[in-house]
Amino acid sequence: MNFIEELYYGNIKPNARNSARSARYEQATEITLKIQEKLKDALDEPERTMLERLIEADDEIVEEIGMTDFKLGFSLGVRIMIDCLSVNDGAFAGD
Repeated sequence: MNFIEELYYGNIKPNARNSARSARYEQATEITLKIQEKLKDALDEPERTMLERLIEADDEIVEEIGMTDFKLGFSLGVRIMIDCLSVNDGAFAGD
């Protein structure tokens, strides 16, 4: 199978990459989770529900931004490749 077929059949999952997180990312995540838990403990049920919905909405925003960035990055990569492949300046033997 070629790359495009692998992508089509779901064998390539760019969004499921296992990348190392920076110390800064890990610290920010830890702080965020601690604050969320403190807020949940301090709030009554209606406010806690609102906070949980706010967190879910923020997650949706982050996911949408991630998808948009992925599409833009993929498009940029394709444009770079098209430009590279369309240049014929005699730099390579046999051109």
